[in-house]
Amino acid sequence: MSESIEFAIVGAGMAGLTAAAMLRQNSRRVVLLDKGRGVGGRLATRRAGESRFDHGAQFFTVRDARFRAAVDQWRAAGWVTEWFTETGHTRYRGTGGMNGLAKELAKPFDVRTQTAVTRIEAADGGWLLVTGAGDEIHAGNLLMTAPVPQSLALLAGCLAALAPDVFEDLRGIDYDPCFALLATVEGPGLVPAPGYVRPETGPIAFLADNTRKGVSTGPAALTIHASPGFTRDYFDAPHEEIARLLLEAAAPWLGGAVTAWQVHRWKFSQPITPVSAAFLYSATPAPIAFAGDAFGGPRVEGAFLSGLSAAEAFLALH
Repeated sequence: MSESIEFAIVGAGMAGLTAAAMLRQNSRRVVLLDKGRGVGGRLATRRAGESRFDHGAQFFTVRDARFRAAVDQWRAAGWVTEWFTETGHTRYRGTGGMNGLAKELAKPFDVRTQTAVTRIEAADGGWLLVTGAGDEIHAGNLLMTAPVPQSLALLAGCLAALAPDVFEDLRGIDYDPCFALLATVEGPGLVPAPGYVRPETGPIAFLADNTRKGVSTGPAALTIHASPGFTRDYFDAPHEEIARLLLEAAAPWLGGAVTAWQVHRWKFSQPITPVSAAFLYSATPAPIAFAGDAFGGPRVEGAFLSGLSAAEAFLALH
């Protein structure tokens, strides 16, 4: 299949969905492509039996007035709710899990999940995107919101044609990895209200009880995020060893026997060298922008503002 569109967005996380909304409001035709089984990126929620786990971003905060306006709309629609307040900032969560918000945001758009883009080339003043299924999409404009190393790999054949300052900034972006161990235990567990702990030492960076959080029902459903150091040290270790070590560290909060577990590996979890600009744009070799939580602030809010800013820049240029 071959088709031509005005805007292609690679990645259907918060940045891509926000950009799509702004472009659609201005009557632009947009297609979003994502290799995942669903939308959301790190706005991720997984079911295991009767339990439900947020296994990527656990919450988001609000600082910018533009993001506040969007969050107020999401709250009114019942998509998000308050979880807890800390250091003066309310932590919000998806009402039925973080991925539920992404699903609601994606409903108006042409989003093609399980669609891996395998190659991107500049062609005829625009872009040619080739998928794993052999489909070809010709786009006049391209927005890359996938983790930057993945974007650079897809654009390998035309990186030299990007604006030099953009290429240099992109090359400097790096990410921390993170294991997410999802574990169900017998009984209510020992994680205190409001449903999370941040150990000061050890291999665990953050532990949340999705049941106490209000995302799951029944016995405690724990999301255990490993520290970046631990994840790097054990990145290629067997999942059984990773689970054993993290469950040993989590023992004070389990409160019962572990009945099921699984490990998810986030290779690009948290940007550690973000750029200060909300997005990066290059007019060469064809109109292309890069957005996401590695631009302007490594948070859900940062991804929202990055996608919004990139879309506004495209519209201004057109």
